[in-house]
Amino acid sequence: MKKTVSAILLTGAFAAMPAMVAAASQEEAKTEPSKEIVLNKFKDNWMISLEGGVDFSLGRFDSHADFGKRIAPVFGLNVEKWFSPVIGLRLGADYYGMKGAALWGNGMSGEMLDNTYYKQSYALITPALDVMGDLASLFCGYRERVYSPILYVGMGIPVAVSGDGDIADCVNMGMRGGLLNRFRLSDAWAINLDLRFDVFEATVAGEGNHAKTLSALVGVTYKFKGRGWNAPVVPVVAPVVGKYSDAEGDALVAQLRDANRKIADLEQQLAECKNRPAEKIVEEQAPVVTVYYNINSSELQGKDRVVLKAVAKAIKANKDTKYVITGYADSETGTAAFNAKLRKARAERVYDALVSYGVSPDQLEQKTSDAKLDRFGSYILDRAATISPAK
Repeated sequence: MKKTVSAILLTGAFAAMPAMVAAASQEEAKTEPSKEIVLNKFKDNWMISLEGGVDFSLGRFDSHADFGKRIAPVFGLNVEKWFSPVIGLRLGADYYGMKGAALWGNGMSGEMLDNTYYKQSYALITPALDVMGDLASLFCGYRERVYSPILYVGMGIPVAVSGDGDIADCVNMGMRGGLLNRFRLSDAWAINLDLRFDVFEATVAGEGNHAKTLSALVGVTYKFKGRGWNAPVVPVVAPVVGKYSDAEGDALVAQLRDANRKIADLEQQLAECKNRPAEKIVEEQAPVVTVYYNINSSELQGKDRVVLKAVAKAIKANKDTKYVITGYADSETGTAAFNAKLRKARAERVYDALVSYGVSPDQLEQKTSDAKLDRFGSYILDRAATISPAK
């Protein structure tokens, strides 16, 4: 009955790995929000380890054997799968040599030690499954390190395979824990120092008490391709450095406020301009004709008389319209009295010419003006007389 139960437990240990494989194979790489760690695909982060060393028996009567006679070889072959930089599983098998002292139990050779105890020696093959945790990645975050301390706990099923004297044909249970010290050599290779403590079921030694061993193993690990981790990229925002000092910033704020006030004033002025009624600009009626004279002269030239004849004809055609003849003189030359006479004389010459060409004196009016006639800043153009319709 006991063999049957142990066989079921052994089968369950090996069945646990395929079940986890099936679950993990359905997961794509994703970010785990609470830890911000990328969970990889199932095909990634596999490795295999081979290790060997010695174990030291700590059984019920082993202290009665010499120190050197309690040391035996131990070997292991393991496959690891890491699901994140922190958590992994290890499945493998170990060979334990068990040496010590006993009064009864497995591996009794019959050889008597000096202290009435018998020499005990036997071997175990132990399939085991370990849960592993990388302490450096857990507490310091993931990165490639030269040294990684890995804590693990697991369960094994020790099977006695050889030894001195009688060996009980049985399958038993065992628990173990340890610290795996892993030293990185390259992306693919690492060496290990595995420090382990095992506790086996009482029937292993057959002494009525649990068998215990302390082991130290040195080994090598090969990491298959797909070794890295795609950790999330956290953007680093550079600190904002102010371009201006506090005083310069205050000055800029004051300038901005002043500019806003000026803009508000301009907007108010623009609104007032829009609401202001348009001013009516009365343009002075342009003269019908302007006759120009030489300096200090009121004499008409031949070309002027030709023009005046045409003007006289037009005036006679508009008998209901009166016309004003205005005489001008430039203020840059001559005295005021002389220029007053010159203005009057120039108006009279035009008046006389129009009357001589048949224009009725009742349609004509004479006057003088000391205003500037030209609008272009040339005083020479003020030496003239104009004919305009009366207002």
